[in-house]
Amino acid sequence: MNLDLKSVQGKLSQSWHSMPDTTKKISSVIIPIFELDDLGQGLILTQRAKHLNSHPGQISFPGGVLDPEDKDLLQCALREWEEEMGVSREQLTVLGKHEGMQTRTGFHITPFLGKYIGDFQFSHNEDEVEKIIILPFSKLLKAPFYSLQFTSRNGDDHSFYFDLEDGLLWGATCEMIIRLLNDYASFDRKPIQVQPNLNSPPFFDPKLI
Repeated sequence: MNLDLKSVQGKLSQSWHSMPDTTKKISSVIIPIFELDDLGQGLILTQRAKHLNSHPGQISFPGGVLDPEDKDLLQCALREWEEEMGVSREQLTVLGKHEGMQTRTGFHITPFLGKYIGDFQFSHNEDEVEKIIILPFSKLLKAPFYSLQFTSRNGDDHSFYFDLEDGLLWGATCEMIIRLLNDYASFDRKPIQVQPNLNSPPFFDPKLI
């Protein structure tokens, strides 16, 4: 499973300056894609520090909330990349903007795809990031994959989960990955349908099956 990055770039939005029409908190992230001879293509993710108030310990993309000094959402995502990963934005080739999404926790997230061209020598910010996760796409074809169906105030809804060696990948990050692969890599895995076995987020733990 690979992305044709030239084709993807041609299909992504190249408009950095437009803002979403929303009352939710506006944020943006970088989806960093790598290509290595031994691992193939994949994603670079972070595990958020466990002491953070928001989504502690969760696997996520580098990014955050738009600050007043950010001139647009891309600059927000690149600033957060540098702050969290400890490396320059020059190590990314920005390919374009993918579809934004509203989260159930009150955020609107705009993802920007970037091809990572660095040497994987990160100096991540330990106040924000527990560790860096290098995730080949091949692992998403093998990892246990689940879907939890539920009813929200907006009607029928769902949450996806990948049970990775590095932890549970779920929430908005998981949704963005699946949207990307559905749109550009013909990702067609069918998740195992599950019921909640926790009373609070993430509402499902594969270890309790």
